[in-house]
Amino acid sequence: MYEHPATTNFAWTVSPIVARMAGLPAASLENLRFFTSFARVEELAATREWLAAEADTLSGALYVAIGASSRAGAKPALVGLRRALHRIRRPGSGEWNAEVAAALPPEIAVRVRTWTSTLEEYERRAAELPRILNAEMEHKQAELRETSAHPGFRRALSQASPSLFAELSKWLDSEERRPRRQSIIRLVKYVARAAAKTSPYSTFTISGLGRWTDGNADIRFADRGRVSGVLELNGLFLGHLVRVLCEVPSLSASLPLRVNPSATVRDDKITFLGRPSKEPIISMPATPAVLECLRILRDEPTLTRDGLCSALAHAEGVKDDSRRFIDALISAGLLEPLPPVDEQSPDPLGDLSRWMTANGDGSVSGIVKLIDHVRTELRLPVPLEDVEEHCARQERLTHAVRELAAEVGLPSHWPEQLGRSIFHENAVFSHTAVECALPRWRPALNDLDVLRRWLGVFDPALPLRLALGAYHRERFGSGTSIPLLAVHRALQEELAQEGGAEEAGIAREIRELLKISPLMPNPDLVHSHLPRLRELHDIREEALSGVLVEASDDGVIRVDPEVIAKRAAGWPEWVTSPESLGCYVQPISDPETLRLVLNVAHTGYGRGRSRLMYLIGQADGSPPPPDLTWRTHTAGRQLAEFAGTFSSSLNLRADSVPYEIDYPFTRSTRPAAERISVGDLAAVHDPETDMVGLSSLRHGFGVIPLHLGMMADILLPPVARLLTQAFGPTYFVHPSVPLLAGRASGQIPDEVSAYPRIEVGTVVLQRARWVVPISLIPTRAKGQTDAAFALRLAEWRRAHGIPARCFVRVWSEALWSGKVAGASWDTWILDKSRKPVYVDFANWFLVLVFERMLNGTGKIAVFDEALPALTDADSPADGSAVTEFLLEISGKVAPDA
Repeated sequence: MYEHPATTNFAWTVSPIVARMAGLPAASLENLRFFTSFARVEELAATREWLAAEADTLSGALYVAIGASSRAGAKPALVGLRRALHRIRRPGSGEWNAEVAAALPPEIAVRVRTWTSTLEEYERRAAELPRILNAEMEHKQAELRETSAHPGFRRALSQASPSLFAELSKWLDSEERRPRRQSIIRLVKYVARAAAKTSPYSTFTISGLGRWTDGNADIRFADRGRVSGVLELNGLFLGHLVRVLCEVPSLSASLPLRVNPSATVRDDKITFLGRPSKEPIISMPATPAVLECLRILRDEPTLTRDGLCSALAHAEGVKDDSRRFIDALISAGLLEPLPPVDEQSPDPLGDLSRWMTANGDGSVSGIVKLIDHVRTELRLPVPLEDVEEHCARQERLTHAVRELAAEVGLPSHWPEQLGRSIFHENAVFSHTAVECALPRWRPALNDLDVLRRWLGVFDPALPLRLALGAYHRERFGSGTSIPLLAVHRALQEELAQEGGAEEAGIAREIRELLKISPLMPNPDLVHSHLPRLRELHDIREEALSGVLVEASDDGVIRVDPEVIAKRAAGWPEWVTSPESLGCYVQPISDPETLRLVLNVAHTGYGRGRSRLMYLIGQADGSPPPPDLTWRTHTAGRQLAEFAGTFSSSLNLRADSVPYEIDYPFTRSTRPAAERISVGDLAAVHDPETDMVGLSSLRHGFGVIPLHLGMMADILLPPVARLLTQAFGPTYFVHPSVPLLAGRASGQIPDEVSAYPRIEVGTVVLQRARWVVPISLIPTRAKGQTDAAFALRLAEWRRAHGIPARCFVRVWSEALWSGKVAGASWDTWILDKSRKPVYVDFANWFLVLVFERMLNGTGKIAVFDEALPALTDADSPADGSAVTEFLLEISGKVAPDA
């Protein structure tokens, strides 16, 4: 049983907390800084700034002198001198000499001499820069080689980029086998990822559980040595493997059948969802034979094909061909042969092997051996530091998977196409990794709770939910209860309509909102014909005005949490706060108070934490520990999570909430009493609130659907996506989407747009940000040297106040504006270019990474300050490392434990 410490606001932070630690120490990047050459570049850039500013001042004085000059021949020389200063070039002998100096007021002549001598010194020192940069590059490559030898980094790289890993291995074997320049750039990008970011991927990041204490140390780390690698087979491959084996005649006879859980009987028709990923809505007549078939299976849910054939022998309309009738229903998708593997099984290959052994004949024995081989390799414990054995295991595992795919008849391109993604490693601490002193964290937790309530108005799905209430009332009638699939079909029909510029009304409104991804909320609410959406626009503007106040002298906007808490308290009841909010934060330790930087805020209820619990259970060789935090709910509604993995191992996790949504073409071993089928769900309109809620007809209570896996929400199948968007919580602060900066317009600016840091009490709500059209960023001229380009880039960066260390994203115009529809969102989710890349302009290797980013198809670069600084990283036993925490802030009522 976990404890749930209360904040002083009586909100609750759920235990255990989650810590994600960068796989490389922060010093790895500090040691790669080009201290000497960067200092020279900064000095030269500052000097050139002075030269430009002084030239501008002197230009005015020279203009006056030119007009007042009466000396013969002096005026052309003064004009030439003024032009030389404006262009920041050394004046020629005819433009600056004793005669010209005599034509100027003495104080101006002294300043011109100082300017020209400074320019000469600038040129001399600039001429030395290539030599300094090249020499330091040689030294830093040796430093990079040493840093890259870290076993955890090499282990992760072996999966992330096998070809680059091979080049690194050759370099580590011999200094003479240095990788090419482009490979060096790629290698440094991976080093920056492993040292500056905390996105779980292999051993680039290590995750573990933490606990609250009553101590006085902000953070206390346990020994980092106890790390386990957990290997998982690709979920898409596993799903196809199970489906193919379920079609083997000697095995398929043992599979029980069930009715598609989305099946709905209405108006003498049966409607249900077809197979993913498109999930077509299928309808067929509700004939007596079909209804009898459904009745039998609901009464006897363990019947196989043969058992159902026997039961249907005398059913009306089936006659003597019951098997063909059943096969037709299976082909249509109304009946589903239940696969032998629970989607959340901690040992799916073991389950598969045991089922085949118990039910197959001699023809499948070879397949069983191959499955057992793959399972053995996946579960083989390989110490973190043993990179060679890990690579050998990778080779064996890849070969075994290819053999298995060939044996079962999967397409030959499958293993090749998946490549290194055929399996995925997660690095976890199997023990409690960190302790946090609750008294020190409590003020920041209080401020997070204020933000939890305030963020409700920025719920990206709220406009759709408000419009859906009006749409339901108009389409189906006030106060009606309509099966979910009927609502889904109506919405799909709206999306299929072309409409027109002259079209008005709720149909067009709902269609436009359905086309906008929750990841890029940018609906035009101010021109909506729905009063509530216009009111929401006004409320959001008022909420923004509460945080977009005048900045302090240091350029930071500081907001009193009580101010925004009072604003949130006055909002209408249809602006609801998330009852449980998962917050990814990074601490900034301060002698007086601990501060937090908010990176991400999304659905709580164990999302993220339950995934880690599952992985720790895998590392311990035990079943996933139950996450018992959210076992009940109040206000007549119950929490229900999607149990299906939807072909992604990222959705494997421990159970978190009391119910699950029984989704078509998935398998669960939860008790029937804890499952709510999709066909049992109905959208219910409330005439008093004009909102639509979700209810279970069988259970008689409201349902809050939850996606608690770690796969991106937008990649869910259509009905699951609708459930989360229209009826469940989702993201509130997304790592790739600006909450405040640039949110309103979504337009590409025509200049560099700077947005200040925003702090709400002890929480940094938004880092300082610069949004820059790619066209305004200096590019390397043809033949331009590294040194010249470095200087040009530094001058530009300093002119706009962009810090030397930052995270950079590159966006296309369509992605920035949010005008992307359909499958394009899937492409965007999988596109790595939208993800932040750590760039330190004092690290020339990372400058080259930055240069490569600008050579793509992106239109906008977004710079975010690196906060906390890497130098402020917390210190576990073997060196400081960037650490991010997942905290779950819940409402006024403590969750049951």
